[in-house]
Amino acid sequence: GLKNTHINQDLGPLIHHEMNRCIACYRCVRYYQDYAGGTDLAALGSHDHVYFGRHEDGTLESEFAGNLVEVCPTGVFTDKSLVHDYTRKWDLQSAPSVCTGCGVGCNTIPGERYGRLKRIHNRYHHEVNGYFLCDRGRFGGAWVNSEQRLSCAGAQLTDGRFAPMTHEQAVQRLQELCSADAKLWGIGSPRATLESNWMLQALVGDTHYCPGWGPEGDALQAVVTALTDGGVATATLPEIEAADLVIVVGEDITQSAPRIALALRQSVRNLGLEKAANVGVQHWQDAAVRNIAQNIRSPLIEWVSASTRLADVASETLTLAPPDIARMGFALLAALGDGPVVDGLTGEQASHVARLAELVVSAKRPLIVSGCGSHD
Repeated sequence: GLKNTHINQDLGPLIHHEMNRCIACYRCVRYYQDYAGGTDLAALGSHDHVYFGRHEDGTLESEFAGNLVEVCPTGVFTDKSLVHDYTRKWDLQSAPSVCTGCGVGCNTIPGERYGRLKRIHNRYHHEVNGYFLCDRGRFGGAWVNSEQRLSCAGAQLTDGRFAPMTHEQAVQRLQELCSADAKLWGIGSPRATLESNWMLQALVGDTHYCPGWGPEGDALQAVVTALTDGGVATATLPEIEAADLVIVVGEDITQSAPRIALALRQSVRNLGLEKAANVGVQHWQDAAVRNIAQNIRSPLIEWVSASTRLADVASETLTLAPPDIARMGFALLAALGDGPVVDGLTGEQASHVARLAELVVSAKRPLIVSGCGSHD
């Protein structure tokens, strides 16, 4: 008889779909729905007409959809950029690296061919990214292949042309300008390495150096001070996943550190896992655990200035201006007996703080997540 054949879908600019390779292992939907929290990819149809895709063509909505490329064992989902600029995997020159998309530091394996970056894959690290990357880390490196990217040091001439220099010539020219007491300023970048920024600052001097960030600079300095002098422990991703109470303070985690957002999605399952363990069901029996847990979730509280992608798993969300978020933090400290009473809270905010203080006291592994996203 004729073989069953399927029409492939357009799943956006990142993921290529080849449904005729499918062996119906269900790994894609189990990852996408159960782990990443996606809702727009499912197993459709039944019997020998099962189809893994969307109800209609369209870009996959999850910011972790790229992991389908590694989860799928037969290549139903593949890297579309590699499909369009194809190189056999065994011809790639690969090396261990660290993602620069955010501050999490996920471990990666970039692969190049003929001086062009072809793909980026996940490199397992138990304390950091585990088995998964966000789409920014997986697909966000194509800028290195841009023809507009500067590949060497140089100077912009008065007529607008770019004059290339060697590294030694550029450093020598900077030293000449510095020794000539010229009005020379150095503008660094938070995207550059610490060593590069330090070298630029050493060349031009502390008073003529700008780190290259905007209004978040003061907030970032406060974070550094808290981490170095405040006795604050930085949680690893496994510790984030194990938290039984999470408070997100003024930060859209999905935008600033997506891999942490994926870990927070796992933390809300801990109450259900605990309930399953109480009746003797092991955590690896995923279907049984989910059946026992139903809609039970560990508390995840958001104090944010705008809606976030974690709203679907948050048990409570308060939308406030950044100064009001700070006041809520001080009010929580006061409710825990560690600060002066904060006046001016609404009745709803006061009751929320009182409930949250009880949760903090009873929690075994509470976690606070904050950052510089509010610029406050």
